[in-house]
Amino acid sequence: MRLPEFSVKRPVTVTMLILIVVVLGIISLMRLGIELMPDISYPVVSTIISYEGASPEDIENLITKPVEGAIASVKGIKKITSTSIEGTAAIMAEFNWGTNLDFAAQDIRERIEMIRDFLPQDMKRPLIMKFDISMMPVLAYGITSERSPRDLRTFVEDNIKDRLEQIDGVASCTVMGGEEREIQVRVSRQKLASFGLSLQQVVGALRFENVNISGGHVKEGYTEYLVRTLGEFKSLDEISSIVVGNRMGTPVYLRDVAEVYDTHKEKRAGSYTNSKSSVLIMVSKSSGENTVTVADRVKRAIAEMAPNLPPDIEFHEALDQSRLTRQVVGSTVKDALFGAILAVIILLVFLRSLRPTLVIALSIPLSIIATFIPIYFLGYTLNIMTLVGLALGAGLLISNAIIAIENIFRYMEDGHDRITSSIEGVSEVSMAITASTLTTMIVFLPLIYIPGITGKISRGLALTVASALFMSLLVTLTLVPMLASRIFRRVRQGTKEHVLYATERHFQKAVVIYEKVLKWCLRNKKKVLAIVFGLFALSAAAIFIMDREFIPESDMDIVILKVSLPVGTPLEETRHYVKQIEAIAQSLNDVETVVSFIGVEETTKMG
Repeated sequence: MRLPEFSVKRPVTVTMLILIVVVLGIISLMRLGIELMPDISYPVVSTIISYEGASPEDIENLITKPVEGAIASVKGIKKITSTSIEGTAAIMAEFNWGTNLDFAAQDIRERIEMIRDFLPQDMKRPLIMKFDISMMPVLAYGITSERSPRDLRTFVEDNIKDRLEQIDGVASCTVMGGEEREIQVRVSRQKLASFGLSLQQVVGALRFENVNISGGHVKEGYTEYLVRTLGEFKSLDEISSIVVGNRMGTPVYLRDVAEVYDTHKEKRAGSYTNSKSSVLIMVSKSSGENTVTVADRVKRAIAEMAPNLPPDIEFHEALDQSRLTRQVVGSTVKDALFGAILAVIILLVFLRSLRPTLVIALSIPLSIIATFIPIYFLGYTLNIMTLVGLALGAGLLISNAIIAIENIFRYMEDGHDRITSSIEGVSEVSMAITASTLTTMIVFLPLIYIPGITGKISRGLALTVASALFMSLLVTLTLVPMLASRIFRRVRQGTKEHVLYATERHFQKAVVIYEKVLKWCLRNKKKVLAIVFGLFALSAAAIFIMDREFIPESDMDIVILKVSLPVGTPLEETRHYVKQIEAIAQSLNDVETVVSFIGVEETTKMG
């Protein structure tokens, strides 16, 4: 039994199958992530090595060059880029697209371990990480307060950072700016000499005293207890009271040779929000999570904790990727819906009948809803590329239904009943419709094989269009004949039901004009060919004149400025120049928040 025949003779079965597809499509839509762009993992592995106190020249000679030489032999490397700054070396290895980055990162780790003995012993363990676009923060806030920068950072880390990291979908929260707490032991050289001690003895005593050590197990009856000796410092007095040496049988305490201060680390960076000292907190989502959903959860959590925070704590939004995502996705969806509505209106004008227009109007949303199923199971998200694919597919899928309906009407005009017309009309053109649909699908499928980042971006578009066309083919061969056999009627001009036939004379005028143009073209073949080739040449020439760009410019509601000053410029001088830029930005009427970050701290070295 042919598919159109089965659909007409088994309407209940077909209806149930369509409802199942609709339910699955809606569930898939609800579970699809919403992103601005497709999920792209760039083939880049970064190696960050910290060596505190070393100059950029020493970093380059002692760390950067040896590491570059070691990882240059890793298979698949396309380019190596390195940056040496004070205390940090950053080496980025770019691989060919398609390289397994898990294996590549492991190879880099092994190469560095082979030359570990030739690198400075005091450097920190290398941090090797893959670049993932999901690591970019989805939200950033500048937090201001009346309290000191140190107290503000401590409060944010203890009360806000931990709370936000507990939210489902949040990978990490990075705190920048403010002042970090540091316990400083300022040793007096003269006092050390008077007691006959060395600085290494003081350092060793501090290192070995500030530990918790396991003391084994103790059994008492049927219970076993874990014994631990607690030695970590809890107060400045405990630090001052440790024994650092012995002189003539008398213990020498740390307070005898040094002073202990509860202060903050040396300030090498600073953050400011609307010209006030602040702390920046940046929220990154987990890989594969929905940007809009995670951002909404974070905003909801901040709103819930706001009443319990001190009144001087203020949040200033500095970055919100979900806002741009909503704007772009919402605009694309609105344009797609507007296009579908226009298509239905145009069909109504040309078909001049409500019933076939209604069938086509139903086939468009059903095909799109069904397309969400393969999009979900193929692991894609609703982003600008898949939505453009849906919008493009919505225009292409109408043609199948129009061809089927036109042939059904032809059978009805020949005197056949609507059931026979629906079966034979769709069956007759089913092979032609299938061939046409497959041909259009083949045009888009080669986009899947484009290498590099272009292929990563266009793959979702190609698969979405191909899926939409395939779903439209199924709808045309099942839903269209079933509905036609139930609601179509033979068209007779002049009946009240077909009042749109009053526009027939306007279409007749258009037909007369078309006939005249067609006759002129047949009489002047050389001129027509000359015009066609001329237009083709102009179109080909326009390709070389038009500007080229990877992604069209978008109107974002954020402006990022980077200010570079000569090497060696003090932090205070940098703040002086940045403050002037802040004043200019704040004087503009449309500016809501101005956030600045100057200097370099540990978290920015990895960015």
